[in-house]
Amino acid sequence: MVLVRKQQGFSLIELVIVLGILGLVFTGGLTGISSFQHSSNTKESQNNLAFIKKQTLNFGVINKFLPCPDTDGDGFENRTTQTGTLGSVERCTANLGGVPYLDLGLQESDANDGWSNAIRYAVNTDTTNANLICDKTSAASMFCNSGSSMGIFWFTATDTPPFAADRGTGNYYICNDSATSCSGTPSDSNLESDSAAVVLVAYNEDGATTLASCGSATGANAENCDTDAYYHQKTLSVAEGAFFDDVITSISGYEVKSKLLSGVIAWNSYTSSSSTSGLTPTVEIFDVTQAEIDAGNVPTSNSNSPDVILVNRDVSADLDLQNGDDYIAIGNNLNSGATLDAGNGDDAVYIVGSALGTVSLGSGDDQFVLGTDLTNVLDAGSGNDKIWIQGNINSGSTLNLGSDNDVLWVGNTADSTSGNIKEIIDGGSGTDILVLENFASATAWTTSSSYLSTNITNIEYVIFADDSYGNRQYCQWGGSGTDACP
Repeated sequence: MVLVRKQQGFSLIELVIVLGILGLVFTGGLTGISSFQHSSNTKESQNNLAFIKKQTLNFGVINKFLPCPDTDGDGFENRTTQTGTLGSVERCTANLGGVPYLDLGLQESDANDGWSNAIRYAVNTDTTNANLICDKTSAASMFCNSGSSMGIFWFTATDTPPFAADRGTGNYYICNDSATSCSGTPSDSNLESDSAAVVLVAYNEDGATTLASCGSATGANAENCDTDAYYHQKTLSVAEGAFFDDVITSISGYEVKSKLLSGVIAWNSYTSSSSTSGLTPTVEIFDVTQAEIDAGNVPTSNSNSPDVILVNRDVSADLDLQNGDDYIAIGNNLNSGATLDAGNGDDAVYIVGSALGTVSLGSGDDQFVLGTDLTNVLDAGSGNDKIWIQGNINSGSTLNLGSDNDVLWVGNTADSTSGNIKEIIDGGSGTDILVLENFASATAWTTSSSYLSTNITNIEYVIFADDSYGNRQYCQWGGSGTDACP
């Protein structure tokens, strides 16, 4: 007899158990995949925020101001021309919007979070105020573009908040996880920043929902989507009932000043020995014309009183500052036909553009900086003067250091074509030093195509550019011995 055994399948109970196990496996697997995807997307958001911050600061270094938000989605900042107390300015259309990614040299995808939500770009709230955006005593002046065409920063390290006692009106607070809420004046222990000039927010997975119904959001989610001066960076959590995944990056006013101004030697980096403590301007004007002088808006005969004159653009008329420790900064040019006479006293003169007219520093220990080539006449007069010609000393110009002990710098390391001496410089009496910022040695200088020994008169020492270790070669001009110039 042959016994035939029938193959039995799963019983109903066994099938239920197997399906239950498979369900747990797939559920766990899907949860793991979802968690991994969330982490990956969040990392993408963080990378984009860091990239935007870097490019925003780079934009500031190049353009001399920070950009406004993009309010129409075209990738460019939006500004509105309006007349304020300082004249016609381009204020920000709004202080909240999208990242101006095309201005920053980015792709549109770089301005989104990992879930393709647009990253919020918030700037100082006073940037929409035409009276404040170009007022250098306002933190909003970091966004003023009025100086960009002249290659100068409108704000300064010494005049523009934040300072230790002034966080900068219009800047943002960013609370940390220690803060239960973010309002009023948070304590230092509850703050990531109290002086954020720019805030970037990636809203991430729940971003679309949060932004569509911000009024019904709660806690830190609500704080980050509303329009007040507070943001709250809580610890990220995907736990049910405590979900929070906003990521915030900021740029403080201190970072802006450190990054944008640290490598710049400009008129605002000089100090004055005058009685005008803190360089409070006696005159701040866009242009000096004969009409402005005739109207009494610019001092031309003030006896011994010190002047602090800030000219945002050009000087087109004669200025005689007479006596006193005067300070004048010209944001563009001293125009042809105009004469600037600093008179007696310890004066500081800075011209960003060209000195197409004659400059006379008079007696006293003076400081003079010219941002381009010397093409006309500079007479330093008597006193121990410090002069920096950032460009070249061109043929047809005149440079007399006068009497006493003077130091003359020629060239700017940021421009390798600068630093050439194509006309006679006369050191006059006293011990005078010539510093060449773009020649590393006497050999490099004397073999250059612009070198003419007959152009150097009454200069006692020549100092050359520093090497990678901060050392400088020097030689005694016209002397003899081991340290004499060739």
